[in-house]
Amino acid sequence: MAKRNDGANGSGGKGGSFTGTPADRLIRLWRSNDQRFGVLLDEVLDSGRQPVIEAAIAKLREDESYAFIDEVDAFSETLQRTDSYGDPSTVTLFWLAVEVEGDLTEAPPAEAIERALDSSGLLENAADTRLLPLWLDPEPLAYLEAADRRTLLHRLLASTDEAADFVRKQDLLAPVLPAEETPGPRFVAVVGLVEESDDATAASAEAIPDPLNFGLPQAEEPEIDPAEELRIKEAMAAFSDAVRAADPRVRRCEPIGGLTDLLDFTADEAWQADGELDEVADFLDIASNETADGVIDATVADTVAGLHVRAYDSEGRLLDDRLFTLEGEQAAGALALLKRRCRKVTGA
Repeated sequence: MAKRNDGANGSGGKGGSFTGTPADRLIRLWRSNDQRFGVLLDEVLDSGRQPVIEAAIAKLREDESYAFIDEVDAFSETLQRTDSYGDPSTVTLFWLAVEVEGDLTEAPPAEAIERALDSSGLLENAADTRLLPLWLDPEPLAYLEAADRRTLLHRLLASTDEAADFVRKQDLLAPVLPAEETPGPRFVAVVGLVEESDDATAASAEAIPDPLNFGLPQAEEPEIDPAEELRIKEAMAAFSDAVRAADPRVRRCEPIGGLTDLLDFTADEAWQADGELDEVADFLDIASNETADGVIDATVADTVAGLHVRAYDSEGRLLDDRLFTLEGEQAAGALALLKRRCRKVTGA
């Protein structure tokens, strides 16, 4: 977006002045793609001035407001600071979606989760990782404003005790229910922070997608090497297995990314089982369209990350291959679908 002159002498923030309110300044810097937008937004977030952000959103056109909110949310969960060695670093909140069954009297196995993250390679550039050892409820998290997210990051950076006090005052804890009153598996959240040196952050951004956002929609999807895609999926599956082994209440544990990503994930989960089978059907439809006779043969490999399916035409030419993160009854349903649709299925 081209830069525009705004306010007195065509500048704003430090080195110039804007007419209008702080919300007006935020909008003008954002619309002109001025790097001082981040400086001003940091000041607003760190001072807890959520009304300024709300006023800016109210002044924006509807088509602008969604992009603005996304950018504010991203800023609110990230801090630039100097690490213990005096080098610039980036500290970011990250969220884990955890499917649990049973009561939540005992805290999540924070140390086991941290060890699993370290050994998985999902946070290979992390200089420091810290988890808050509390189960959080996604429902009230949906109302956690941008300034509150920044406050949570500051508190967690200071100490887990300060962060725990904050989430209790905000009523973010997941309700603790006796085992006999729990309505089966439910989703809760765990929050943590990860600190990376700015050099490591830049290098990882050029190399592969952030694993915490793996599989989520991005503004510009980078090309992913299939072998690297498989490595990341297997690392996430191994991570989840390690957490399940550490805590029998945990059925699944996945690093998600930002809070907005977490809320989208938990909201859509009710449809994920059928959605995966729909993806298998779509995969077969596309493969079939690439054949002359509509005949498909398939091979299936049951990997730690799910079902790896390869589709071939009647002459043995590879049409496509895909990894589907299915297990248990879902995997059985996918195999049944493959056997109905394909001439033969091997490896099943």
